[in-house]
Formats: sequence, structure tokens, C-alpha cells
Amino acid sequence: MVDFSAERPCRILSLDGGGAKGFYTIGVLKGIEGMLGCRLHERFDLVFGTSTGSIIAALICLGHSVDEIHELYRAHVVKVMGKWFPWTKSRALRKLATDVFGEQSFTDVRTHIGVVATRWVTETPLVFKTAVAQAHGDRGNFEPGFGCTVGDAVQASCSAYPFFCRKWITTDDREIILAADGGYCANTLAAGQTPPPVFT
Repeated sequence: MVDFSAERPCRILSLDGGGAKGFYTIGVLKGIEGMLGCRLHERFDLVFGTSTGSIIAALICLGHSVDEIHELYRAHVVKVMGKWFPWTKSRALRKLATDVFGEQSFTDVRTHIGVVATRWVTETPLVFKTAVAQAHGDRGNFEPGFGCTVGDAVQASCSAYPFFCRKWITTDDREIILAADGGYCANTLAAGQTPPPVFT
């Protein structure tokens, strides 16, 4: 458990959406990683990502260097964005999730993460997270990432309807949720907009 203070603040990285503009984000992160002299998951306590930012955030939290993220991003995201129809974009996004994330779960990350999607029916944020301190009023039932894989969460966060198909998510307690791109309700949602996190 980390005790945050003025001398040791909680370090949060928040990555918004924007499709192929994620290449700009990667460029900035390359500079930050160079200044820090280590991989980003080693210095940030929490990384939030929305839409294309969720792909980058997930890769950071799984321990990848920015150069590795850039290589994966260039190999997969360009193919996704190059498709014409919603179903072909979604199929390419599903392949990205399978090839890049496989069956990795939210228990596999090396630092805390928040992947932001939207509950389509209620138009409210659906945040896949690892920190029980962010469960707020339902800590007793907290399950990292709602029991979903990282790939499923990223697909939900990136499903910018009508350019993509929306994503059905099944949680650990068998709730079935229709999800869409996090940018619909919270493109720049970060931990700083929720109660201060206290990680265990």
C-alpha cells in the first residue's frame, strides 16, 4: 500500500481518444519515457485511457515500452482505421484485441488502470478498473475490470458508433451491457475527477 503525500503524490496519466491521433500521444509519451529513464508503468500509479487512448493505456500498464507500443499501434491501428464499414472496422478491432491482448485480464497489469467506455442505454461512464478504492459504494462486490478481459474492455472503449458496431460486454456477475466508445460521455475522464484513489 502506498501512502500518498505532498512528498509522494499519486501520479496519474490520462490519455484521451482521437483515432489515429494516438500517434501524437505516443510521440509525447516517448519524450516522457526518455526523461524518466524507465517504462511508464514504473512511474505512474494510475493510467486512464479512452478510445484509442485505452489501447495505449492498456499496453503501458501491461509493461510495454513506448517503442513497443508504437510498433504494435502502427501494425494494427492503421489497419482498423483503414476499413470502410462499421462491421469491417469492428472485425479489425476484434482482431487487434485478440492479437495484441489475447486473454490477458485486469489482474495481469503492472500498475492500476482505468479503461473508459459508455453504457449505451444510460449514456453514463462504464469504467473498467483495477483499484478497489475506486469502487466507491460497492467495494464488497468489486471485481477488476468487471471480470472482463483487457481486450474486451479496449474494444468497448474504442467502439465509436456509428463508425464501429457497439460492443456487448458480459460481466463476472452475468450482467450483459451494450457498450460504446468512452468519448461519448467522458473522453478525458481521469482519476482526478473521482474521489482520490487509495491503492492497496
